Amino acid sequence: MTSPANASPGDPRAAATPPQDLRLEANERLVVSPDSPRFAAGYREVRPRSIDEVRKLLGPGNVPDHALRPDHLRLRTDELTKRLLRPEDLEVKDPVARGEARGLAYLAAREYVHAASVAPLKQWRPAIDRWLADVRPVIHIFTAGDIDIANGATLTLSANTQGLVARRIRMHGSGRIVCRGNVKISAVSVEGTPA
Repeated sequence: MTSPANASPGDPRAAATPPQDLRLEANERLVVSPDSPRFAAGYREVRPRSIDEVRKLLGPGNVPDHALRPDHLRLRTDELTKRLLRPEDLEVKDPVARGEARGLAYLAAREYVHAASVAPLKQWRPAIDRWLADVRPVIHIFTAGDIDIANGATLTLSANTQGLVARRIRMHGSGRIVCRGNVKISAVSVEGTPA
């Protein structure tokens, strides 16, 4: 999915309003949320159809498997090494077994998105994609221009914000960003000045 910030010149979204800069004054507190009328226009909503799409949006940068250390190719969650989930396991009639299968699918999805390599999880992809089709996740990504956070100020990203894309982020002194959930932050540069 292409955001207006990186749309091609022929794309009708290219004429969209450029991302807004955020400048927090000393000791200011600001919450950015897709539910806020002030910031809603800066969000794009993505409804991924596959775990690979989620990984592309929220996962680590692309590193070829041959460049990783052997410990990066191991699963971090022991439960995923003990059992392999099939898509049909998510549809069983027994509510306890179905709940267990959905829990494993969630763990596998989380690992798939955040792992350095997806190689150990490739066999989980069909079950994860089936689980995604059931839960229909919505990913909210906020796009900003430059973010400047003065000493003592706090920029809070709401629990329903999963991504922040900015040109430059600069935090002065004890200025900080607080994430109420898991957030991937992408910026051209991030600078901080110790308090």
